Amino acid sequence: MRADTKTISIDADSAKVARFLADPQNLPRWAVGFAKAIRREGDSWYVKTAAGEMEVRISSDEKSGVVDFLMSPTPGVEALAASRVIPRGRRSEYVFTQFQSPGMTDEAFRQSVKTLEHELTVLKALLEVECPL
Repeated sequence: MRADTKTISIDADSAKVARFLADPQNLPRWAVGFAKAIRREGDSWYVKTAAGEMEVRISSDEKSGVVDFLMSPTPGVEALAASRVIPRGRRSEYVFTQFQSPGMTDEAFRQSVKTLEHELTVLKALLEVECPL
């Protein structure tokens, strides 16, 4: 199983970044290649992806900056994408590690890595640019 880690500097307070990431409703706003939509059913969240719908849990701690995404593509299978928001003065560093899941092809993993690069750019823009509207 392979892993890939990406980092991006964000000109925003680390608490703001962590809160944004920890809110499941924001997932389709920044993870545009992965999350087409999200819905809540009881205490669970379900994300619609190009491959179908799956349950997603976000485990977060604003103080430490940990924001982990736990996805269940099939019953009994849980995939982890681990991330951390690191304060750097009034800015933040965001570190995101994704893992190649069992059964995921090398090509699918390469595409996921490529997609994440774009998604991190979207995340940076959302958190840095204040829209007056």
